[in-house]
Amino acid sequence: MENRGPELADNNVRKQPLVAEVMNDQVKKTEETLEALRRAEQKYRSIFEHCLEGIFQTTPEGKYISANPALARMYGYESAEELITDLTDITRQLYVQSGRRDEFIRLVRENGQVLEFESQIFRRNRSVIWISESARVVHDEVSGEVLYYEGMVQDITRRKAAEEERDQANARLSVQYAVARTLAEVRHLGEASRKIVQAICESVGWDFGDMWRLNPETNLLHCVDIWHAPEFDAHELIETTQKTTFASGVGLPGRVWSSRKAFWIPDVGLDTSSPRGVLAASGGLHGAFAFPIMQGTDLIGVMEFFSRGIHPPDDDLLSMLSALGTQIGSFVQREQLANQLALYADNPCD
Repeated sequence: MENRGPELADNNVRKQPLVAEVMNDQVKKTEETLEALRRAEQKYRSIFEHCLEGIFQTTPEGKYISANPALARMYGYESAEELITDLTDITRQLYVQSGRRDEFIRLVRENGQVLEFESQIFRRNRSVIWISESARVVHDEVSGEVLYYEGMVQDITRRKAAEEERDQANARLSVQYAVARTLAEVRHLGEASRKIVQAICESVGWDFGDMWRLNPETNLLHCVDIWHAPEFDAHELIETTQKTTFASGVGLPGRVWSSRKAFWIPDVGLDTSSPRGVLAASGGLHGAFAFPIMQGTDLIGVMEFFSRGIHPPDDDLLSMLSALGTQIGSFVQREQLANQLALYADNPCD
C-alpha cells in the first residue's frame, strides 16, 4: 500500500491559510454588519432623542412603552422615564374630553392609522394644551394581534388659540344676532328662554345651558329652561338642575346674583365647593360661564353655560353677554308693562 501520510499532511498545511482567510472574511463581514447596525441604531436614536416633535409607542391598554424627550417636555415632565412611570392610564389621565382615547383607538384600528387627531390634554401640572397626533397600529405578523400604537405628536396650542380668537369674534356677532332675532319673534320671555339658551350654546359651540329666574316668594333662583347638545348625555345633570335652587352667593348662579357680575370658570372640576359643578365635571363638562339678567339695578335671573372643553376666560364675550342680559331684562320689563296695560284696559275702574 502506498504511504500518503506526508502528502496529506502537506495538503492540510496548505489548506489552513485558506480556512483562516475564509474565517477572517466572515469575521470582517460580521463586524461590518454589526457596525452598520450600530450606525443605523445610533442614527435612529439620534432622531428619536433630538426630534422636535413628540414620538411615542403605547399599548392598547393605555400605557406608554416609549417616549422621546420632546414628548416629555411637551407634557411637562423632566424625562421620558418620568412620563412613562407617571402616565399609566392614558384614557383617564391624559385627555380632557372623556371618550377621546376611545375615539383615537377606533379610528386607528378601522383605518390602520390616524392623521392630525386634535385633542386637549392635561400636562403634568394640570394645565391644558392642544395636540395633534398622527399614529399607526402595529400588528404581530403571525397572529395579527395588535401589539402597540406608535406615532408623533405636535403642540398646536398657539394655532388653536388664534383659531379660537377668530371663532370667538364670530361667535359674539352670532350671539347678538340670534338673541335679538329671538326676542323680536316672541311676545313673552317664557316662549323665548329655551331658544335663547340654545342660540347662545350653538353660537359659542358649548354643550349645556340653562336659565334661572328669581322667585320673589321663595327669594331663590329656580331653573326655568334647559338646552343641551343632542350628542351630550345630560340626564343626571338635567334632573339635578331641575330640583336645585340657589340662594344668593351659593353656586355659580348664586355668585352671579350676589355680585351682579358675569363669571367664567375654566374648569368646574377644580371647584370642589360646588356639588353641582362636581356633577357637571363627572359628566365630562369643564368650562362654565354665567351672566345676570338685570332689570335696572335688580337681578331677575341668571343664564349659565357649560362646555366639554376647557376655555380661558373671554372677557369680551362676558361683557357682550352682560349687555344682552340687560337687553333681556328690558324685554321682561316691557312684557310686564304690557301685561299691566292689558289688565288696566280690561278693568279700567280698578
